[in-house]
Amino acid sequence: MENIITLILICAGLSLVLNVLLKKLQVESVIGYILTGMAVGFVFDLEHNASLETVAEFGIVFLMFTIGLEFSPQKLQLMKKEVFLYGALQMGITAAVFFAIGHWLLALEPAVNLIVSLALALSSTAIVLNLLTKNRKVGNLYGRNAVGVLLFQDIAVIPLLLMVSIFASTHQSVPELLLDVVIGGAIVFALLFVGARFATPHLMEQVIGARSNEIFIGALLLFVIGAAQLAHTLGFSYSLGAFIAGMVIAETHYKHQVEADLIPFRDLLLGVFFITVGMQVSPPFVLENLLLILAVMVGLLAVKSLILFALIRIFHGTRTALKTALLLSQCGEFSFVVFETAQANDLFMDAAFGQILVMAIVFTMMLTPFLFRSLDRITDWMVKSGDEDEPVSPTAAIHEGPGHVEANQVVICGFGSLGRRVGVHLSKEQIPYVGIEHEGSTYLQAEDEYLPVIFGNASRSQFLRGVHIEQARAVIIAMSNEERIRQVAHALNHVAPEVPVFVCSSNEKMIAELNKVGGTQSIDTEEQKALALVEALQEKEASV
Repeated sequence: MENIITLILICAGLSLVLNVLLKKLQVESVIGYILTGMAVGFVFDLEHNASLETVAEFGIVFLMFTIGLEFSPQKLQLMKKEVFLYGALQMGITAAVFFAIGHWLLALEPAVNLIVSLALALSSTAIVLNLLTKNRKVGNLYGRNAVGVLLFQDIAVIPLLLMVSIFASTHQSVPELLLDVVIGGAIVFALLFVGARFATPHLMEQVIGARSNEIFIGALLLFVIGAAQLAHTLGFSYSLGAFIAGMVIAETHYKHQVEADLIPFRDLLLGVFFITVGMQVSPPFVLENLLLILAVMVGLLAVKSLILFALIRIFHGTRTALKTALLLSQCGEFSFVVFETAQANDLFMDAAFGQILVMAIVFTMMLTPFLFRSLDRITDWMVKSGDEDEPVSPTAAIHEGPGHVEANQVVICGFGSLGRRVGVHLSKEQIPYVGIEHEGSTYLQAEDEYLPVIFGNASRSQFLRGVHIEQARAVIIAMSNEERIRQVAHALNHVAPEVPVFVCSSNEKMIAELNKVGGTQSIDTEEQKALALVEALQEKEASV
């Protein structure tokens, strides 16, 4: 198909229908995109489309950027055992077992075997973290273990992609290539991390001072794509530049708003990436080899879960080890990224076995939501007695870096004159609080005065999830714009319906509307003003 617009429209329409149907079964959208690619590739006889693949590559760029946003020294310090011990052992042992299988049973070339083995050791960050967050299981022991292992895997993707480049190089010796990698890496790190870390806060101040959401998003896109292009120019993958750019933003107070604004771009571009993956799989081939694909799927799940169970059981109880192992038994989206990169560099196995492996990975990912919903039942069936998971606090499990809501804090949405007055009264009562402000000059003024304030749009559900609004003691909406108040109230009710919300208004119709929103209590400002005037009058007469 030569017309790229027609191809995009067909893919968008089909993926929309498939994902709506699959969501009813609680199957992640990544599966719908892969099935879309399979169907479109089969009907139009497409295996590759250069235009789509170029767009798809930037899906990985934005994914690595958002992974970089979660990467911080503080988080690693809090979760060092889960990340560097559990994560490193899981990936090393699992890759070693798969390498042995590839060597003895499949006779794969050592370079290809190593890349495939490491790729299969990865689990799905997108699916597992989404399930844990939505169901508020990140604070459980098995959730904390899973997050630590996934974080190590995400970090390991960068050297894994570099390894593909090293193995693919035929015109340089390994020592020369390693030297080039070290020199180039030092330049990338210096320009992006050191330089941008000092320049970024000043540039961001100028951007948010423009008071334009379009300019803010445009600056973010320029920063991410520019960092990716710089890394690519120096001989590295686009992903490395995006990852470092994410690390830079992670240390600023703009992190959560950046994440909320860029996640739609990431999800759409990742959808294109998974569609291109699906295009490489032939439905007739899958049907002809379905039993073999299912056997490979069972083998992948069994090997990964048994290794992780044995590892975690050394440090935790049987129930925690079993839940962690089942939750991370699938392969992940980065497995496809590694396979795609290896194939682009002419480093891959037989095409037929490659399709079998891709479909087996897809099936492991499709099973994950169903496994997660059945974790308790499976654990009760397999473990008749033993320790129950001891929950840990979310803040202990994951450190969110600067700009997040801590347990027992009151959140003030809108930090103008009214919001500041509320903050003063809360301080007098020794009640901890944090403000949320989206207007650039107001935010910068509060930050200059060292007041606790987060930059972001409180009407965005993704932003509220990012700052962990569910941990708030209560939320006070201190805004005057009635439409903004409605938007924030509905977003809060959608993300954290159990958190009490307080708002002031003089519009009786809006007060009635807000009172119908769960957990929202409205205060009639006109009534409060009238009471204040009467009280002032009585105090004056009493003093005469």
